[in-house]
Amino acid sequence: MPFKIILLAALLLCAGLQATFAQPIQVDEARARRLINALGCKGCHQFEGNGGSLAPPLDEVGSRRTKEEIVNHLAAHASTRKTSIMPSFSTTGRDELENLSEFLYQHR
Repeated sequence: MPFKIILLAALLLCAGLQATFAQPIQVDEARARRLINALGCKGCHQFEGNGGSLAPPLDEVGSRRTKEEIVNHLAAHASTRKTSIMPSFSTTGRDELENLSEFLYQHR
């Protein structure tokens, strides 16, 4: 009997964790937009009709990449693509990259 109780408690805990992970992270949109400008993203990327054309547009990037792929790409881009001119943003704070990545991911 105690095993069934432990198993039931574990299942309920896992269900609660899954519900927590399924919810999108709250994005500070103004902060993300400031980062797009401050980091110079629109020098090469189009975003909402403004920016350069040297790189793929940032609009709908969330339909092409996961949030984790976006944040990893920003943090370690220079080490994964040696021929790219895109700088690495590894010195940008992790919380800023997370916010920007979530904004871009949700902006589909």
